[in-house]
Amino acid sequence: MSRLKNKIAVVLGADNSVGRAVTEVCRREGASVVPLAPTASDEAAWAEMFSGIAASRGRIDVVVNASHKVRRASIAETDADQFMAAFDVLAETAWLAQKHAVLSLRKTGGGVIINVTSILARIAAPDCASLCAAARGVLMSTKSAALECAKAGDKIVVSAVMAGRIENDPDHWPDGKLLPAAPIVTAEDVAEGVVFLATDGAAYMTGVEMPVDGGYLAS
Repeated sequence: MSRLKNKIAVVLGADNSVGRAVTEVCRREGASVVPLAPTASDEAAWAEMFSGIAASRGRIDVVVNASHKVRRASIAETDADQFMAAFDVLAETAWLAQKHAVLSLRKTGGGVIINVTSILARIAAPDCASLCAAARGVLMSTKSAALECAKAGDKIVVSAVMAGRIENDPDHWPDGKLLPAAPIVTAEDVAEGVVFLATDGAAYMTGVEMPVDGGYLAS
């Protein structure tokens, strides 16, 4: 049975390993997928993108933000511009995606928004000050959006998937020295978590922070 049959899913960050895996699993589960590369921090561009997709497809049911690009750097060697650049790639992109997804989904009766971040939203690591701040920002903006939509009765659920250690993937896990004891997971593992949250079976789950990390956060 196809879990996302007849759903229209927008996948942001479809040019990285997790985004590609999410796109593939969504299609396998019956969704019609609109895969997109990351969008610039431009309010007008985001609004135009979502309105264009809704107009051409009739509606949007699921929005997955898998945009993610990270780089380790010592706090002592990072200047303010570099910090904001790293923060914007993750946290600002997630915020803009959520905002314009909410505005779009409200017009068609609701839907699902899922942000992909990392377990660095919950656990710190050296040389990752900007990365941890951005990951935590994604997580908390997700929860805030979930509460706002629930309070408004929008029928929009918003949750986050926290990816664990994905080896050989510089966009999600900079190198093997970062939390080396963490179990290795695959982009497909993360995608399966994303797709579960997009199904009708998770319709009453919102504000969720789902780790796909082989149990590392539980240890």
